[in-house]
Amino acid sequence: MSDFRTLPAGRWQQTYVVQKSRFIAYAMSVKNAQEAQDFLKSVALPDATHHCYAYVTADGQKSSDNGEPAGTAGIPILQAIKQKNLLNVAVAVERYFGGIKLGTGGLARAYGEAASQVLDAVNPVLMRECVVLEFKGTYEQQASVSRLVAGFGKELAVQYADLINWQVAIPVNQKETFIQQLAEVQHGVIDVVVKIEQAWVEFLND
Repeated sequence: MSDFRTLPAGRWQQTYVVQKSRFIAYAMSVKNAQEAQDFLKSVALPDATHHCYAYVTADGQKSSDNGEPAGTAGIPILQAIKQKNLLNVAVAVERYFGGIKLGTGGLARAYGEAASQVLDAVNPVLMRECVVLEFKGTYEQQASVSRLVAGFGKELAVQYADLINWQVAIPVNQKETFIQQLAEVQHGVIDVVVKIEQAWVEFLND
């Protein structure tokens, strides 16, 4: 699976009101379809008129109208996720009927807008497939190493002793290039240990 955009860790909520009907939208980043289902169950409000949802994960996607006219709830929520180009994301929209019928078009717009609003309220992150490396360096090399790591990936941990111990995440396809350039920065004195062969690491979405 290639790099993908998703939501940062956490559970997000927004309320959208139209014609006295309340649409309470919840969103969360999930790892797979089972985790999506667990999240959707956890936010189902027992007194809501309808519990509609959609999710898009690496192992599948699903949407539900939960009693609303076919295509007026689950699909607009699903489209909101896809329009944001997000993966491994689940969104539930709980509707409390306000006494005024919205019609099929109005319902679709309301569910889509509720889902879009909760997704717009969160800055997405970029998940990159990385290798986690560990190595040591001198204090004189610290600034150069820090710049090099920032250019390739992300610092995970830095420990200070007689030497500086670095733990960094580098995209898998850039591992060899990074190690070569690190050897140049450290003047050929380098001992890199692979701590994790494959890990999905969160980066700020540029």
